[in-house]
Amino acid sequence: MGRDILVLGANAPEMQLLHARLGRVGYRAIPAKTPDHAHSFLRVAGARVGAVVVPADLPALNLRAALEALRALVPGGALAFLGGGPDPGPEGRRRLRDAGVVLPIFDPVDLHTLRFQLNRALAGDRPLRGRRRTVRAPADWRAVVRAHGREKEGRIYTVSASGAFVAIQQPSLVRSLVTLRLSLSGRTAVTASGRVVMTNVPGNLQKQNLPYGMGVRFEDLSESVAVSLLVYAQERFRALAM
Repeated sequence: MGRDILVLGANAPEMQLLHARLGRVGYRAIPAKTPDHAHSFLRVAGARVGAVVVPADLPALNLRAALEALRALVPGGALAFLGGGPDPGPEGRRRLRDAGVVLPIFDPVDLHTLRFQLNRALAGDRPLRGRRRTVRAPADWRAVVRAHGREKEGRIYTVSASGAFVAIQQPSLVRSLVTLRLSLSGRTAVTASGRVVMTNVPGNLQKQNLPYGMGVRFEDLSESVAVSLLVYAQERFRALAM
């Protein structure tokens, strides 16, 4: 990960809560009560910051100009803006979008979606999704993992029609064959088998931008399950735009 997140309007209770939640998922967050405070910080340490969370009610006569002034303080202008706090509704979203805020993390947001959106923001223009065969999206579903005759519980972090990342404290070994039983958005449970292709566990190689767990590539997925997962991922990914 390696870059900090600046939280504007950090004196508001909802932004204070967001600041604390960012720490819970492993991000370094810097509170800034006003754009002036953010300006002062970026002048000194702009290279450390990769994203700024902007509350919808941030007082600014020209929000776009205020955010562009912040972007100008970061080397290369590599600064992404996310909308945080209570959802401002269509007009508020349009104001943020017109100012250059592209990703929402409005309340209520689960930790998986929060992490996913922040990773998208910090990735900048790198074509992470372009390297994948299908669209993936965050989820927070219960998953029962069956491997070697044993069952253990985890949570789905991201899912697509080709695979899933399961947040779990004791992931199976890479190349293990596992079966996942998922409760798809609270609907009827579906079953998907696949092979573990990567793990994220404590240690020197731990990926800080992912929860502990394992990535599973599906094998021999039924058409109905594949379609259900594809539809979910596409709809959820579209919903996560400003």
